[in-house]
Amino acid sequence: MASMDHIAKLEGMLSSGRVPGTARTLVNLEKVNEVLEELKRELPSQVNDAQTVLRQKEAILKQAEMEARRIRAYADEEATTIRSLAEEQSQSQIETARVEAEDMLSGNAIVQAAEEKAREIEAAAEERAQKIISDAQGKLNQVLAGAEKDAGERRRGADNYAREVLFMLEEKIADTLGQVRSGIDLLDAQNVAVGD
Repeated sequence: MASMDHIAKLEGMLSSGRVPGTARTLVNLEKVNEVLEELKRELPSQVNDAQTVLRQKEAILKQAEMEARRIRAYADEEATTIRSLAEEQSQSQIETARVEAEDMLSGNAIVQAAEEKAREIEAAAEERAQKIISDAQGKLNQVLAGAEKDAGERRRGADNYAREVLFMLEEKIADTLGQVRSGIDLLDAQNVAVGD
């Protein structure tokens, strides 16, 4: 019988043994002593069982504490590893971003240099085109001046040739007129002679 049952049995004896109208209780000492003896016999084994349970509880608690420390150490190690990896990745991303930014800035510098070079080439090409146009205009003016001079000389040559031809023609006409006049004079002279 369990200790609690013995205690309940004792309580039943005490409450059933009350003398009505008084504060006294009548109990059978033999029965009470029997119950107490049984209780004494059972208590050591129950105390031993309780001590065993307490020792088991302490062992379980100690094991749980050790397991908790192990888990915490593992978690700390994992957290350190994750933090380290995160810092490495962060540094890598920062470095990548820095390199990309430098590349972009360098690209902008290249674009600006290319635009400046293009402006220089365009200015040089425009200057060269102006020089070519100026040279061409000068040559054209020279050619026009030469052509005008040559045309003037040809015109003068043509005028001189025409003058010479006209002089020659005038001479021939003059000779022909002289011959015509001589012919007329001859005819007049013959007519006069015949009339006499």
